[in-house]
Amino acid sequence: MIQTVLGPIKASELGVTMAHEHLSVDLGSVRGDTDSVFTASELVFSEMERLRASGVASVVEVSCIDMGRDVRALQEISRRSGLNIICSTGFYLEKYHPAWLADSPVSRIEEVLEGEFVNGIDGTDVRPGVIGEIAGEKTQIADSERKVIIASAHVAARVGCAVTTHCQLGCLAPEQADLLIGEGMDPAKVVLGHLDLANDLDYYRRVLARGVNIGFDTCGKVAYLADEQRAQNLATLAAEGYASQIVLSTDISRQSYMHGKGGFGYTAVMERVLPMAREHGLDEASIQTMLVDNPARIFDIEGGLR
Repeated sequence: MIQTVLGPIKASELGVTMAHEHLSVDLGSVRGDTDSVFTASELVFSEMERLRASGVASVVEVSCIDMGRDVRALQEISRRSGLNIICSTGFYLEKYHPAWLADSPVSRIEEVLEGEFVNGIDGTDVRPGVIGEIAGEKTQIADSERKVIIASAHVAARVGCAVTTHCQLGCLAPEQADLLIGEGMDPAKVVLGHLDLANDLDYYRRVLARGVNIGFDTCGKVAYLADEQRAQNLATLAAEGYASQIVLSTDISRQSYMHGKGGFGYTAVMERVLPMAREHGLDEASIQTMLVDNPARIFDIEGGLR
């Protein structure tokens, strides 16, 4: 089953899915701005209306414990938009971690994560459907981040859920994958985020050889990489047979990325990258695989805690 903020649904009901998004998030305390703070509002409702109209049915919302997660707001957004929303548990980059985490053993982190699957989140009956986005920096995985990754692997293996990660600018994906798999994760349940930003086909092939999934999930963020290049890389990987290991999304983490604020918004996959990728030969079967089949497989909680 797929665990959404409004309750469980069948994997077959998930439909076209954005696999790495933020709908209610607060990164402002670390980033030092208000652009990175938003929640249920007319702005977000309008963005979700446009996303639904583009053909999307579901969103994986990866704002975890230390990213300003608000599951009540996510429930409101889901009800208003008609979108299925999967929420997460976990801890993000070290600089966002709560103070207690630095000196805590892995077992304590596991208790927190597992407790949300068992008891619900923040006094609600909402349960997470994924662990993430857990993270590492560009050139290293800090000690506290390593503990979170290990704890996430252990809990995910018991719960039967996926783990989705943040690879800074697409870096250290092999290291994250090897750590998760080495601690008992099924590689087919691992999603390594932001790999599109690496812009390196050989690197993608080395990572995919581990049996994990990768996210082309910063679509529309053209300050980091042109969407034309994303589209070309995506079409190449699909032609080589890797479509079954790729998921797509936009990772909107600032208001200024939204349509209502002048950005490409949550529809950049549907309205920009996929049309470009089709011009490079991306076939409709691969698009179906990446948008529908892969999320249904990856985010299906298979046994374990319910």
